[in-house]
Amino acid sequence: MAGLRQPIETMVNCNNRLVDEAARWVREYFHKMTSAACFFHNYQHTWDTVVAGSEIAEGMQISADGFETVVIACWFHDIEWFQSSENHEFRSAQTAANFLEEYGVKKRKISAVKDCILATKVPPKPITLLEKIICDADVSHLGMGNYYEKNLLLRQELEINLGKTYSDAEWLTMNRDFFRGHRYFTSYARKMYNEQKSRNLKTILDLLGKNEVVSPDCGQIGWT
Repeated sequence: MAGLRQPIETMVNCNNRLVDEAARWVREYFHKMTSAACFFHNYQHTWDTVVAGSEIAEGMQISADGFETVVIACWFHDIEWFQSSENHEFRSAQTAANFLEEYGVKKRKISAVKDCILATKVPPKPITLLEKIICDADVSHLGMGNYYEKNLLLRQELEINLGKTYSDAEWLTMNRDFFRGHRYFTSYARKMYNEQKSRNLKTILDLLGKNEVVSPDCGQIGWT
C-alpha cells in the first residue's frame, strides 16, 4: 500500500484560487533561487510534500478550509531553506504570512498556516490535526520505496552544507536512530506508510549488521 498515489490532479487540484496562487508563487521562487547544494530540500521535495499532505488530508476527511490551510503550508514549509537550514521554519512561516497578507487573508487563517509550518521543526510537536498532517507529509518518504534515493540526496546536501563527511556506519546509525524516534501522527499516514517504513528500517539494520526485530510500528520510542 505504501507509495500508492491517485492521479496528481485529484490530489492537489482543489479548484482553489488561493492555493493556485501559492503554488505559482512558490514555483517561481524556486526557479529564481535554485541552488546546486539543495539536493533534497528543493522543489521536488516541496511537491512531494504537497501531494502527500493532500492525500493525508483527504484520508482524514478534513474540511475544505482545513485542506486549504494544509496545502498552502506544504507549499511554503521549506521555502527559506535556501537562505539557511537553521531555523528555516520560522522564516518560511513568515514568508507564507507575507504572501497571505497580500491576498487579504484573515489573521486566523494566517496563524493556522504559520503554526503548521512551525510544527515541522525537528523534533515535530504538532498539536492540531492540520499540524499532524503536514508533519506526516514532510517525512512521507520514510515509508516509501524510494526512501534510499531520497536519503542519498539528503546525505549529499548535509555534507555540503555542514562541511562534514559521514562514514557509511555513521550515516546508517543516524538514520536508524531517526526511524526509532519517529512516529506518524495520523492514522491515515500509519496505514499508508508504516509497512514500507518497517521494511526500510529493516534494511538499515541489516546494513549495520544488527539482528533486531522490527515492530509493525517501527519501534518508535517517544513522539506522540
